Order: sequence, then structure tokens, then C-alpha cells
Amino acid sequence: MMNTNNKKQTLALALVAVILVAAGTPPALAVLRGHTDSSAADRGLGSSSPTANLELALGFVYKLYHGSAWNILARASDNWSTNSLNIAMPDFSVEYWVTAFEKDTTATLTGSFPEWARYAALTAYGTDGMPFASVNMVDQGADRTFTTTFTSTESDFVVLARVYRSKSHPDGLTDAEKFAVSVDGQAWKIASETKARVNGKILEWPIQYAVGNALTKQMTSERDMQMFRPAEASLPGVFPNEDARYMITYPTLEGGKCAVFHGRVPAAASGREFYGFMAVEMKSTATVASLSDEDLGGWGSAYTVFACRDEADARGAGYDAADASHHLLLAGDVKVPGVILRDLNTAAGQGLKATDKWAAKGQVTPEQCQSVLGKAYPVMNVR
Repeated sequence: MMNTNNKKQTLALALVAVILVAAGTPPALAVLRGHTDSSAADRGLGSSSPTANLELALGFVYKLYHGSAWNILARASDNWSTNSLNIAMPDFSVEYWVTAFEKDTTATLTGSFPEWARYAALTAYGTDGMPFASVNMVDQGADRTFTTTFTSTESDFVVLARVYRSKSHPDGLTDAEKFAVSVDGQAWKIASETKARVNGKILEWPIQYAVGNALTKQMTSERDMQMFRPAEASLPGVFPNEDARYMITYPTLEGGKCAVFHGRVPAAASGREFYGFMAVEMKSTATVASLSDEDLGGWGSAYTVFACRDEADARGAGYDAADASHHLLLAGDVKVPGVILRDLNTAAGQGLKATDKWAAKGQVTPEQCQSVLGKAYPVMNVR
């Protein structure tokens, strides 16, 4: 039988769902937008002009989840039991933990970024969904204990911990690996992973509904176009990772067709953290399949990615399971398929970061993207 506290939380979460759906542009844990600089904690990163509905939805969520540490988990998966808050096209190797705080309080976090993480960061966001302070592994290193503080005099806020896992370490953060949280000197209890995952599952549908509605109205008019970077101004800037940049295309995938991408994983370089593909459902922004640079053979490896409905279609397009350079990215029965390439760099001006000036002015063309990525630009053929 459900206890009284659980009943109250369920009713409150149902109200959150209604508000998020009504808002039309609710929070997402990753977006197709970036910033031009890398920065340390307590440094201003950017601003946005949110709608009143967005402010209302985010503010309500922040207040509802205030009081315990890391009590919302977003971790995309093709397994229902582990999938949680699969929104805004995440890679399957990434997880996000969220803690909410009240305005004018000081959140103190003590801990270290895990040594096994490919990339990790702590970022604070206001109710406008935009970051105002951040610190990452480049700033502090891995497996090195440090303390950082976040506060906001403008609004309630959240701190989001994002961690990219490697194939050699598929498991997520343990409680011992999470940053200890205290507020104005009082320690907060870390929520169980089960509770955090359930909270993420409950929030998933309303956020998918609203974000998907916003994106499909403005992003799916050009089918089977070579990959391009969307203009910053045309996309909702909510909970962005300042180090990530994205390209996108909308393959048809009907009648057994496949979008076949030929390219090369970039060479290893200082500050180059991640490169990978995601097959997504644009109507919900959920990821249904992903391939990281590790899946593609590692830094510098040539690849051919077959984005198709199923393996039979891929074989018809030339996929050979015996060829180590061939990789499947299966979209299944998604209604509005999209293919994303995420390029993550902590070095300024590297990879797709070199297109930031163009993106600030408008859509970055395939030719412009290819001019900076070179052989790392995935050329698409529809078969």
C-alpha cells in the first residue's frame, strides 16, 4: 500500500506533468546549442529570455525536488528498466544527476570527478534554464577532491552533474562517488538511485511531449540533407552543455531506405572528449540508438554508419557484419527520425566549436561544417 508521503509526491508530480505540458517549452538536460567559452565555477556563462510558462514550469520543478541531493536521474537506454528521463537526444553513455536549491541559499559541493569518467562537469542553472556557473574535469582534474559553491540571488536553481562513461566502465555513479551536498552548512542526504530513476521516469513523458512539439515544428522541414549545425537562435536554449556542439539531419528511412554515413573519427587531441552519433525520435527527442567514438573503433578510425529502420534494410544498403568499419544505428519504428552527431571539446575553437561565429548568425551549412571537420565530417548517402 502506498504511504501518505508517497501519495503526496505522486499528486505533486502529476501537477508538474500538467504544468510542463502546458508550458510548451519545458526543461531538457541537453540541447542543440552551445556557448563559446569554457569556464570555471562562479563565472557567468550566458543568458536567455525565457517565456513565462518556462519559468513557471522550471520553478515548480525546482521547488518540488528541493531538500535532498541528486534526486533526479536522467540516463537514456534502450532498456525500459534502466531508461530514465530520455529527452533532448542524449548518448547512451551519459548520465545526469540533478539537485535543486532555493534562491539566496549557498550550495556547497565537496567531492571529486571520477577517475574513470571520460568527461564530467558540475553546472548551475537558473529558472531560465541557462547556466550561470560551471566547473569541469579540465578545471579540477579527475580523482582530486575539491569544494565549490553555487548560489543565486536571482531565482531558485539546480546543479546538474553530468558524467560520460567509457565502454570499460558502463556502470553509473555510486553514492560514494557523488559530491556531498550541504546548504548553508547543513548536510543533505543523497537520494537513492531507485528514487532518482523513478523521479526521472515520471517527468519523462511531459517533458518529451513539450520539447518534441517545439522542435518538430521548426526542425524537420528539410529531409535527407547533409548534416548541418542549426542556428543558435532557432532552438530552445535549456540546460546546455557549454562544451558540446551538434549537427543534425532528418533522413526519410521509408521504403527500406537507409542513411549511410562515411567519415573518420577525429584524431586524439588534448581537449577532445567525445564524438558520436545518436538516432532519435524527433517527436519526443528520445534517443533510440547511439554510437560513441569507442564504438566506431576509437580515435582516428574510419567508419561507415548505417542509419536504418532495421538490420534487413541495412543489409540491403550494403551493410556487412563481417566488416569491422561498418556500424548499425537502428531507428526502429520512430515516426520522425533524426540523426545527431555530438562533438564534445573542452579546447576553444576545436571541432564544431570553430563554427560558433557562424551559428550565432544563422544555420551553419554542411559545407561550412565540413570545412572545419575535414575527414571527421560524415558524408551521407541515401540508399
